[in-house]
Amino acid sequence: MTRYTLTPKLEQLIAASSLSKEIKESVLSKTDISHVDLINFYKAFKPTDSLLELLKLTSLQIPNKNEKLSDKPKSREFVKSMEKLRLQEKENEYQRLVNPAPQYSTLYENSAAPDITPAMASKELKNQITTIVNILISVASVAYAIWYWTESSWKLPDSYRILLCLFFALLVLVAEVVVYLGYLNKIEEARKTERSKKEVKKVIRTVELGPKNKIE
Repeated sequence: MTRYTLTPKLEQLIAASSLSKEIKESVLSKTDISHVDLINFYKAFKPTDSLLELLKLTSLQIPNKNEKLSDKPKSREFVKSMEKLRLQEKENEYQRLVNPAPQYSTLYENSAAPDITPAMASKELKNQITTIVNILISVASVAYAIWYWTESSWKLPDSYRILLCLFFALLVLVAEVVVYLGYLNKIEEARKTERSKKEVKKVIRTVELGPKNKIE
């Protein structure tokens, strides 16, 4: 706020005005006066012909840039807010000491992920068991098909048939695992994409309920 210095001429005008004794003592006890108070003083008493002449009787105060903020008295609200921030920082330091963050994080660890409920964990476990059973069935089916085909078509010895069954069974097992891991990665990427999306709400139409005009 702009402030003006109380010069001797301005002090004389204030002392000669019809202000109460308490207000005069309060104003004259300071070395400056605010711009708003000066305008109010002019409007109430018209001590000069114009406001410009009243402003000429004083001088504008220019803040000292070299003045330290610590030299100025702090308000009660400022002190309370600083004390609250200091206590909050101490509490955060204590929580970091009690519950330290893990040194290493896993591939699928995400701090912003929601907590997993027992129902979600049970559903995920059932899906994993079902996937494992399906993979084992696929491997066993391929091994049996190779075992039957090598006997009926090629008439190979049992040693070659066993090697072919193991080879194709391992091939199918690796393919199933790769496909399943790719599926999990796509699900994780989709979850991250959904979490990163920001919901935008837009009012399409408003409907006013009730009568428009009140009956008095």
